[in-house]
Order: sequence, then C-alpha cells, then structure tokens
Amino acid sequence: MDGRQPPGVDRFRGLPDWFQTLGRGAWLLVGIAVLLAITLFLLGLISDLLIPLIFAAILAAIFVPLVDRLERWRLPRWLGAPLVVLLAIAVVALVLWSVVAGLLGRDREILTQITAGLNEAGSLPGTPEPDTEQALRILGTLVETLVSGLLSGLSSATVLIVGTVTGLFILLFLMKDWRLMTDATADRIAAVLGLPPAVGQQIVADTVHSFRSYALGVTIIGLMNGIVIGLGAAVLGVPLVLPIALVNFVTSYIPFYGAFFAGAFAVLIALGANGLGVALAMLAITLLTNNTLQNLLEPLVFGKTLRLHPLVVMLVTTAGTLLFGLLGATLAAPVTAVALRTINLLRGMGRVRSANHSVRAR
Repeated sequence: MDGRQPPGVDRFRGLPDWFQTLGRGAWLLVGIAVLLAITLFLLGLISDLLIPLIFAAILAAIFVPLVDRLERWRLPRWLGAPLVVLLAIAVVALVLWSVVAGLLGRDREILTQITAGLNEAGSLPGTPEPDTEQALRILGTLVETLVSGLLSGLSSATVLIVGTVTGLFILLFLMKDWRLMTDATADRIAAVLGLPPAVGQQIVADTVHSFRSYALGVTIIGLMNGIVIGLGAAVLGVPLVLPIALVNFVTSYIPFYGAFFAGAFAVLIALGANGLGVALAMLAITLLTNNTLQNLLEPLVFGKTLRLHPLVVMLVTTAGTLLFGLLGATLAAPVTAVALRTINLLRGMGRVRSANHSVRAR
C-alpha cells in the first residue's frame, strides 16, 4: 500500500462541511426511501391478510374492556370474547336492519322517492326527462361506482368474505388472549429497540389509547352528522327522516365516500318528495354539516382525544388518504399520535436527541 487516497477524494476536500453533510444526508434519504418502497411492496403482497389483521387489532383494542368487565363478573374470557363479538354483530345487524326496513318499507316508498327525484332532476330546463328504467340505471351506476371505490383494494368478493371471516377469528383470539398478546408485543418492541420492558409496555398502552380515542371521536362526529341532518330533514318535511339520520351516522365511519353517499341519498329523497327548492335546502344542510361543521368539529374532537393539533390532524389525514386510500384515512391520525408519543418518550429517556441539543453538543 502506497498510502495514496482513492481517485476523486482530493476534489471533495475543498467543499464546505455543510455541503458534504448535505450530500451524505441526501444519500441516506435515498436509501430510506428505497427501503420504504420495498417494505410497502412486500406488505402489498400480503394485504389480504394484513388488512383484516389491522382492523381486528383496532377492534380488539376498542372492545377488550367489555371482555375485561365480563371477566370481573366471573365470566371466562374464552366465553366473554365470542359473546362480545356476537353482541357487536347484533348491534351492526340491528342498525342495518333499521336502515333497510326504512328503505324497503311502506311499499318500497324509498325506491319511489329516489326514482321521482331523478325524474325531477331530468325535468329541469335544459335536461332530458328520463323514464323510470333510465332512472334506475343511473341509480345502479351510482351505487356500483361507490361500491367499486370502497372495494378497490380487493380482487374479488371472495377475498372480502374470506378477509371478514379471517378478521373475526383474529379478533376472537386477540380479545381472548389480549394480555398475552400485548405483553409479547411490548417485550418484542423493547428487545428490538434496546429499551427497558416498562418502556415497551408504555408504547403499547399509548397505541391502544390512541385508537380508542380515535373510535370515540368518529362516533361523536357520526352522532353529530346524523342528528343535524336528521333534524334538517324533519324541519324541511322530507320523508324517511330516521333512515336518513341512520345512513349519515353509519357512513361517517367510511372516510370521504360515506359523506358523499349519505348526502346524495338525502338530497335525492328530498328532490323526489318535495321538489327542487327543498332538495337545494337539504343539499345546503348536508354540505354545511359535512364540509363546515364536521371539518371544524373533527380536528377539535380528534385533537382533544388524540392530543394532536387540529392542523396536524387535517394534514396527516389528507396525506394518508392520498397515499393509502381509506386505510390511510382511518389510521393516519392515531398512528401519528402514537409516533409522536413514542418519540417524546424516547427523548425523555435520552434515546432521541433534539436538534438544539445536537447543536449545543457541537
């Protein structure tokens, strides 16, 4: 070895330190981006299993207090977990039955109102008047478009059924062995990050708290949507007030798509039953609720329950929706809250240094 530097090294010695640091940082960012891309690609290959697992874990975090309460009442967890699942399914079935009964009852009044609404829209100046068959085809196309958007990540209906069944089984086991699962997860996190077991337990506890808070916030917003729009429909004399309120409440759990479907549903009924003027008033109430009141209330509710600034909630939810669709919109706020709490926890332990500390250390 002659001790000479590799070719090209000398030419970089005259560059400022900040420029060399910037170059090394840029290469690090490129490496991280490639690693994230590979990770997302691999996760996409198992998305049919990963999505049921994620939603089962979220539902388990929400419902496991009920299983704990039943256990305190001396009901074994192996019996309490399926009982809570059956209770949740019964509540969902009851809500769906109430909506469907309202839609299909009264000699299919809802179908008549929607058809009349589409015909009323077609009778406006400058628009051709559609017949009943054409109105039903338009409605069918609308529903098909909404469903295809909601199920865009699924390859077939079979995948949806298998995923639902798989998610229910995962949910049962998670609620039955919740302490075992959370303790094992906490120990694994602590081992990977080289942290004390108590810190891993705190990270898991913060994660569970964030998702429970998110579910509470969504429920509050859904109740607000259903009450305001239902009262608006009642004041305007629009029929089927209860189905309209229930549809707005249930669809509030579906980000973005749900508001569009529920709003179109209410406006079409108002148009067919009461004419254009009432339909426009119903549209104004729907837009005011979903685009103004909800946007004002949502950051405040999530900001209070998740301890995030309202602007942060809005930005991360929008970014999550653009990147990952409905799953991203659902997980963006609680995942951000967990990440920030974990960073603050590690910073308090001295595992993460702030920028100011790094500058002073230099």
